[in-house]
Amino acid sequence: MRIGEVCGLRWCDVDFETGLISIRHSVAYAKGMGSFIKDTKTHDARGIPIDPVGLLPFLKETHEIDCGKLRLRGLTGAVEIGDCYILSEPGATFATTSYIRRAFKTFSETNGLMGTNDELITFHGLRHTFATQWIRQGGDIKALQSILGHKDAMATLSVYADIKPISKIHNMLRATPCLWRGHLGPRVDPGPMFQQRIQESIETLQAFGYGITEPDDRNIAIRDVKTNSWL
Repeated sequence: MRIGEVCGLRWCDVDFETGLISIRHSVAYAKGMGSFIKDTKTHDARGIPIDPVGLLPFLKETHEIDCGKLRLRGLTGAVEIGDCYILSEPGATFATTSYIRRAFKTFSETNGLMGTNDELITFHGLRHTFATQWIRQGGDIKALQSILGHKDAMATLSVYADIKPISKIHNMLRATPCLWRGHLGPRVDPGPMFQQRIQESIETLQAFGYGITEPDDRNIAIRDVKTNSWL
């Protein structure tokens, strides 16, 4: 999410049942106007799945804490928890983007969170880190486009497609096993050199942590690759 979208999140935007966050609003700043609520950058609402391992339990705990604060202040009924901003105290207005940037900078300095080029990571750098890791792990570009809120996939590709040369090697190693599925036929003997090349390629794939899989994710035994001469 963009920093303005995070600032504009309210509890009604979080659906704990479906595990989705709905991005509908964003906090923006304009000279002479100050900070204000608007729609998203692309003017479209979107849904983002919540990480069930780390983020979901944290959000549930924070939600309970905010509900407790409303009860202690006697605001239950006067203030609906769903209308409260997640980054602000219950019943308060939204947090500004400049405040969150300063707070995160202090957090980075205190904890020594370094990003690229030996510079402190910024709040927006978290967005880049997520997208980078998504692609490095073989995530779908169209799904990433939707999560990031880009208007089209070309915007996503132009920023994240060519991260590092090693990513090209990784993706080549992902693609090549699918190309080995053609059979040479029973009358063709590829010879020991070809068999050796296949074995070397398999070992390279294993070294990078990739298995040999069909498109439907059914495993192909390595011995089948050797004895049946799959390409």
